Amino acid sequence: MLISIILLIAISIVGVILALENAQHVSLTFFSYPIDGPVGVFLLIALGIGILLGILLMIPSLLGKSWSAFRQQRKIAELEKKPARKKK
Repeated sequence: MLISIILLIAISIVGVILALENAQHVSLTFFSYPIDGPVGVFLLIALGIGILLGILLMIPSLLGKSWSAFRQQRKIAELEKKPARKKK
């Protein structure tokens, strides 16, 4: 968890520095709509979209793991309620 936070902070700092260093204005055409703005802003938007897509792609895996852990804990609770079998 700590490594993830450090990595997120490092990527954020690099993104902000990149945005500040690239202040040239450019015209971007997106679905035939022209958008004018600094290169740095477009880079930060692309970085943000990439992070969001990464998070969205991780969600099914995280939900599957938490659901599996929930089922296993429920099974453990059921097994603990059963009386122990006597061995011969």
